[in-house]
Order: sequence, then structure tokens, then C-alpha cells
Amino acid sequence: MKSAITFHSKTYEQLFYTARKKKNYYELVYVNTGTALIRLGKWEYVVSAGEFFWLPFDSLTSITIVPNSQIAHIAFSIRTREDLPTQGGFVSQTSLLNALIEKLFTASLNEQQEQRLLAVIQDELLLATFHTDVSKESMQVNNYISVLSDQKTTNESNIISAEMALMLKVREADKMRKSGVKDVMIAKRYFSDDIQAMNSSFSIFL
Repeated sequence: MKSAITFHSKTYEQLFYTARKKKNYYELVYVNTGTALIRLGKWEYVVSAGEFFWLPFDSLTSITIVPNSQIAHIAFSIRTREDLPTQGGFVSQTSLLNALIEKLFTASLNEQQEQRLLAVIQDELLLATFHTDVSKESMQVNNYISVLSDQKTTNESNIISAEMALMLKVREADKMRKSGVKDVMIAKRYFSDDIQAMNSSFSIFL
């Protein structure tokens, strides 16, 4: 990380997810369009368009990004001189914070201009409050993930969207595939023994 604070935005055309690991920097995640699922503690939080989520240094976390979502990542090095917040969660929004992130997305800025905006965002974070309230949507997603892990039948896919339910299946199936489990076993667990349906689902999201 060359600068103490860096800004990066990306549109994720396919399903993207990370393994759960400790962060070696601070990070502010902003969802401009679409949805992200951020794991912090025992919950995966649904972060929707227009929401900020703070991840402190050394927090154990993972992120899943729904296809076609545009996400901003603002990373703060541990070299920063400020005592950044150690509590993670959703960030209380202010009109200034919203205006700053909008300008980072829309304005043509040189490096110095961008760094000045990022410094003000850092100041806003020092004054911000954070919460980890579990929304109804987050609860439903976590319940469905639990059902997938326990290999139970569920009506949860009738509560969360069909696309979200299928994406979560694909994510868990892809984890198994990457760990070396044979396709026939993955299809049996998540796709009712239908390898063709499994491969079709993979092609949609990955």
C-alpha cells in the first residue's frame, strides 16, 4: 500500500468471495450498486446499495459480492497516525460522507485531490458511530446458509430471492470443488444429484 489511504472501486460481473481471514489493514466498504455479504463475527451482514461497512484491523472477516455489484474499497494502512475505530459494522451516514464517496465515484481527480477527499473521510470515521444490528434480510440469509451447511430441506428460498438462494448454493459448492471434492458428491449435496443443473448454475455465477 503506497499511500496510507487508498481508494479502489470495481464492478464485479461474476460472483466474488474471499476466505475468512484476519485483516492486516482497516477497510471501509461501500456498496454503490448491488449487494455484498460481509462476515464479521458469527453473522454475514447483507450490505445494500448506499451502505457503508467498517472492518477494523485484525478483524476476522470475509466478503461475498453479488454479480454486477459496484463496490468501493477504501483501505487504511496501519501506518496511519490516527487511532481508527476498532469496532466494526455499519457506519452511521452523514451528508458529508455521502457527498465524498459520490465525488470519488464521479469526479475526475488527480492523486492529490483524491488523497484530500480520503483524509476527510478518515476524519468522518473518527466521529462516526457503528452498529451490527442484524436485519431481517441478514437473518434470512444466515438461516439459509445454516440450512445448506446442515444439509436440511428448507422453505427459506421462498423468503430470500431465488437468485440469492442459488448464488449461496453455488458459493458453497464452489468451496467444496476448490477443496478437491468430486463433482458427483457436490451435486448430491446441493443439486439433488443433478450434475447438469450444477454446471449450469456454475456458468451463471462464475
